Amino acid sequence: MLETMRRSVSGWTAKILLGLLVLSFAVWGIGSSFTGGLSRTVISAGETEVTPTEYAFAYSQAVNRISQQIGRRITTQEAATFGIDQSVTSQLIAGAVLDEQSRKLGLGVSDERLARVIAEDPAFHDGSGSFSRSNFQAILRNAGINENDYIARQMNVARRGQLVDAVAKDAATPQTFLTALGLYNGERRTVDSMTLTAPDASSIGDPSADQLSSYFDENKARYAAPEYRSIAYAEVTAQALADQKTVTDAEVKADYEARKANYTTPERRAVQQIVFPDKAAADEAKAKLDAGTSFEDVAREAGRTPADIDLGTVTKAAIPAPKVADAAFSLGEGAVSDVVEGRFGPVLLRVTKIEPAGVEPLAEVQDQIRKDLALARAADAVDAAYTAYEDARGGGATFAEAAQQAAIPVKKVAAVDRNGNGPDGEPVDLPQKSDLLAAAFESEPGMDALPVNVDPNGYVFYDVASIDPAHDRTLDAVRDRVVADWKGERASEQLDERAAALEKEVEGGKSIADVAREAGVEARTAYGITRQSGVAELGRSGAEAAFSGPSGDVVTAPGSEPATRLVMKVVEVSPPADPASNVSSAQRQQMAGMLENDLYQSYVTLLQNEYPVRVNPDTLEQAKALAR
Repeated sequence: MLETMRRSVSGWTAKILLGLLVLSFAVWGIGSSFTGGLSRTVISAGETEVTPTEYAFAYSQAVNRISQQIGRRITTQEAATFGIDQSVTSQLIAGAVLDEQSRKLGLGVSDERLARVIAEDPAFHDGSGSFSRSNFQAILRNAGINENDYIARQMNVARRGQLVDAVAKDAATPQTFLTALGLYNGERRTVDSMTLTAPDASSIGDPSADQLSSYFDENKARYAAPEYRSIAYAEVTAQALADQKTVTDAEVKADYEARKANYTTPERRAVQQIVFPDKAAADEAKAKLDAGTSFEDVAREAGRTPADIDLGTVTKAAIPAPKVADAAFSLGEGAVSDVVEGRFGPVLLRVTKIEPAGVEPLAEVQDQIRKDLALARAADAVDAAYTAYEDARGGGATFAEAAQQAAIPVKKVAAVDRNGNGPDGEPVDLPQKSDLLAAAFESEPGMDALPVNVDPNGYVFYDVASIDPAHDRTLDAVRDRVVADWKGERASEQLDERAAALEKEVEGGKSIADVAREAGVEARTAYGITRQSGVAELGRSGAEAAFSGPSGDVVTAPGSEPATRLVMKVVEVSPPADPASNVSSAQRQQMAGMLENDLYQSYVTLLQNEYPVRVNPDTLEQAKALAR
């Protein structure tokens, strides 16, 4: 009954990708009024109109892009839920105002430029990334657009490109900004510091009854019980359905014999190689070897170190030169080859060790083979179990009855909160945990809920058995936790008070070293740190505080470890000699791109204010229907 719908939903991947699409167009904005209009126009900007066919084509392309990214065709409901229509509308409004401006300016474009624009559209590319005439015709045919109309539309796109290039292309980032960024990146500081640690909470006396009650009342929401749900679930995945007991020893042995090459380790040899500049030098070295000179001495005379001549212990396939590989694997252990023509000149080879080929015995790999065979068999059972469950649910069976008819084992979780923790605060083990929890907390008891997809081909069916609503807890129910938190806060307050007192001593003229010695802690100095490198020395909060003021500044900040506090003094501030050298090419590119984008968006906004934009919602819905 729900099979088609359920198979069309593949979890949160689609939502994320569609959400990104919406965000990517959100910057355009729609400053238009939605009004009625002629049925032949979806959007108008001045005298420029967007027809239903044009809207349908743009809508189809947007749907196709997302469908390709997630590997399946998204449904009409998904497209509506995640706002593809709004994104396409924003995009077409921007195009319409640009078209109107180009019309007013009388812009044109050459046939060569137009052909290049069409050929560069990835929607028309084949698997190799090249323009495909057949893809081009098929896409236009499916969208109900004739070729001439499309070419006319792309003429507008090319004109828009001229406008955009004139406004934003190659926008230069102001030198003042680059200098400021270089000064920011390249500034170095030397910082003296000491780290204070909070007293152990056990050293803090217990709160009085009034203190505890008052603290609990002020923080009651912190101790409230979250909503808990009791969930039953059934996994329909190859891993869950695999039963190794159904795989016989004969099947394991047959698979082993059929794929024995997978369990064979090729022969490996420890090979040494001396490369010579020419054959004469190699022949002379070979003569010395035959006369009794050692391989090491010959290598040394040739100017080679032991590291230069060692190829390591390798298989034959790992030696790139075929002649060298053949020679190395024809030698006996300890033998030296004749002169062999290598890739970089003639060589002499020696084999110092041979590791013969080996085959892993069946006894060592049979467990893995059995597991793999069970998984392969279970993969076929997933579809059967899915169909059996759906048929049972469609016939009115409950979750438990449907799972039983489909022979799917059911597991139960007595209570789990939205974050995946049980009443004891410990994580609850669940398959496809984040997706399952999100779905279960949107469902209701007894609802025939859509399953959660498990890639690549699996499902988790679930049923919400009961709901325990969120509620406040009494002090007695969480007394130990409240006492621990109260003591922890008192310890943190004492740490802050101590840090503030020592900060004042440093501000009064004492050095960090003297104050640290009197306080019984270690003083440290971080030399020449930048905002980036300072994080490793002082932690992120410490580095930010150390760069927040001038030379001589005394500051405190949270330490890099919990329940610690830094007291710091900026000893020296050194600006970079060449600020520009501290701005990376990636940063320059990013800033240039941001500037171009800002200019483009500002220009589109200006045009939207100049040309009246109207959107006909009724015609828009008709246009979306054309795209389906």
